[in-house]
Amino acid sequence: MPAPPPQPAAIAPNPTGIQPAELACVCLPHFALQVLGTREPACLAHPAVIVTEDRPQGLVREANRLARTHRIQVGMRYAQALALCADLRAATVEPAEELAAAAALVERLRRFSPRVEPAHQVERERGGNELPGEVGVFWLDVTGLGGLWPNLRDWAAAVRAELAAAGYKATVVVGFSRCAVYAAARQGFVGQGQVGQVEQGVLVFADRAAEQAARDRVHLASLGPGLGVAPADRDALDRLGIRTLGQLLQLPEADLRERHGEAVRQLHRRARDVFTEPLRPSHAQQELARHRDLEPPDDQRDRLLFIAKGLLAELLKAAAERHLAIAELHLRLELEVPHHHRQINQAAPRPGCRLVTTQVQTAEPSLWEPHWLELLRLRLDATQLPARVERLGLRAETVAASAQQLKMWQLLAEAGGLARRDPQAAAEALARLKAALGDDVVRQAELQPAHLPEAQWRWAPLRELSAAKPTPPSGQTLGSEPQLVRRILSKPALLPSRPKHEPDGWLLADWRQGAVTRRWGPYRVAGGWWSREVRRDYWFVETERGDILWVFYDGVRRLWYWQGRVE
Repeated sequence: MPAPPPQPAAIAPNPTGIQPAELACVCLPHFALQVLGTREPACLAHPAVIVTEDRPQGLVREANRLARTHRIQVGMRYAQALALCADLRAATVEPAEELAAAAALVERLRRFSPRVEPAHQVERERGGNELPGEVGVFWLDVTGLGGLWPNLRDWAAAVRAELAAAGYKATVVVGFSRCAVYAAARQGFVGQGQVGQVEQGVLVFADRAAEQAARDRVHLASLGPGLGVAPADRDALDRLGIRTLGQLLQLPEADLRERHGEAVRQLHRRARDVFTEPLRPSHAQQELARHRDLEPPDDQRDRLLFIAKGLLAELLKAAAERHLAIAELHLRLELEVPHHHRQINQAAPRPGCRLVTTQVQTAEPSLWEPHWLELLRLRLDATQLPARVERLGLRAETVAASAQQLKMWQLLAEAGGLARRDPQAAAEALARLKAALGDDVVRQAELQPAHLPEAQWRWAPLRELSAAKPTPPSGQTLGSEPQLVRRILSKPALLPSRPKHEPDGWLLADWRQGAVTRRWGPYRVAGGWWSREVRRDYWFVETERGDILWVFYDGVRRLWYWQGRVE
């Protein structure tokens, strides 16, 4: 019996046997003090504290090392601290300022890892399975960085140098477990054989065994608020001789809740990696802004509000999809340039006559469209427009939306939204318009059998509103060419005559479009010999600005005309 063919040997996924690290913790201790140092660098050269309010009864939130040498402690009244140190410097740092500084650091950290999670980004309940949020602590995904950096120590050193360039001091620890990495970063003192200082604020664990050994040496007093254990609980453990995480892990979990509370039990479970917390990176928020060009320019308030309503609906939908609510709307109106101020290759008009900006703000962030629309109407009515508007834009400033706001938005979306059609209300509005302005005030376009573009349709009175029947584009799939729309002028517009040499290129009526860069044609239309001869050569031309115009040369009159545009 022949021997079976030899089987290929299995290839080890990691021939070195070294398990790659999974995440890094970037810890900026005393973050409020560091924010103060970036704002007032000279302040931290003296004993300095951060207080809740700038008055004698304010409480001390943070104290630097020089202040602590004068026995100034967190929780002390500002008046008491000032009595201990006459040279004490005090300042307030609002939570909004801390969050803004943390958001700026997130953008810096994204240069080193695409997945960055600020520890404060999600509200987390104490006693749960997740680490409580702490401003100044960031988690970074380090998987897959081996092809970009020679080793993770160089990567961590580069992260710390980047933060130092921004004026912050940080400890960067790379490892496998959230609790162990965070504990090592908070303490900042880890060695191989005994407790020693982290080399230049950077530590990379080679494997899980080294990480666990370092974790067991971390003192409970150095953990701070990041692991949810109150100082009273740590003092109670200290009286029992339990001062490190390793000593805590030697205790049985069953009796911890009854003897020391749920917070100590949860710390015990986190340190043993009972559950795994996935990385929840924050995504770079794109600016919520929409704009629309007005052709022709307009200064009628109702029509501008109608255009703003469409842009507002798009912004509200985009904000709701990102679980955001709009806190402030910025309205931007770009005005038409007066004719006597127009110059070739110069788009800037006289000061004060080109741009009008304003903003509206609600009492609280909202996704309620009628409320925002009413504010925009009031602001437009109060805004002076020295010229007609060529471009209208809306930009939204957003905050995190509440669950109730998102639920209400979802209910409206399921019901068809605020913009759903009401045939009865539309018929009543049409009847009021006819009664006030005449029977032919509302008209619709009807196709006509003719060979000239401007004669292929006519305006007919609108007698009744028909139900909308949108027809999906046939055969159009993802990645296919988009549908083009040809807009026709009711009457062709006369274009200026073309010079013989055209030193600046073929310039059409609007100088802002630039010269013609490409053209397609001619497409000849001839006829009318029975009444009036027609001989036209149609062209599609593209300008430097990207506009595609539909023009023709009248062979009978020997003139150029503008018939329409393609969008």
